[in-house]
Amino acid sequence: MLTILWILIGVFLTLVALVVIVVLCVNARVQQLKGEQYSNKKRFEFISWVVSWAIPLIFHVRVEAKGLEKLDLVEHGVIFANHQSNLDIVAMLKAIKKPHGYVAKKELDNIFLLSDSMRLIQCQFMDRNDVRQSVKVISAAAKSVKEGHLMVIFPEGTRMVRAEVGSFKAGSFKLAQKAKASIIPVTIYNSYEVAKRWPRRTVIRLEVHDPIPYEDYADLPTNEVCEQVETLIKAPLNLEKE
Repeated sequence: MLTILWILIGVFLTLVALVVIVVLCVNARVQQLKGEQYSNKKRFEFISWVVSWAIPLIFHVRVEAKGLEKLDLVEHGVIFANHQSNLDIVAMLKAIKKPHGYVAKKELDNIFLLSDSMRLIQCQFMDRNDVRQSVKVISAAAKSVKEGHLMVIFPEGTRMVRAEVGSFKAGSFKLAQKAKASIIPVTIYNSYEVAKRWPRRTVIRLEVHDPIPYEDYADLPTNEVCEQVETLIKAPLNLEKE
């Protein structure tokens, strides 16, 4: 019995050591990629590659996506998606191979490795309680969009951890308006179920809707733009419930 216990402890410590080594290796590469000699595309490809092997291994998740070809038609765009789980970002990173970053909550900027990895792909961290800081974040994100880098924002402002979609915040659409960019609505399905189903496999699905060119909403009030996009994103989820 004692021998079996020691074997189990040895296996556990070996796994911990392997995890530590992998994390340190990834972190070393992330620090290296900060160098000016590396392109944004190269940086994104590495982060996407790490996520692509990590998400099925750690979370036992498969990601399916519909309509990804529509992203290739957009030169300057902002993706607006519903937010069900912390896994929404990693699911999108696995599915969407076109370089993109995220407007994320400031708390993520304090996590080892995650913060540097997100900054590597031009993510911006927003303090929702600081209006002045939020305005600066939107301006920085708009600058990235104007330079041809896709940005993703979750207009609910927080994850819902359920199938229902919360009310969208009209202020989030200032990003697309400021960048004069196309709006790309995306519906995320099932990511909230991962925590409940693990270690059973969960399929997270993404549906990319038709992009809305800037010219189509430029003269509309922000609230009306928000309502239209919210309706587009919610519609497939409502159909699933029927």
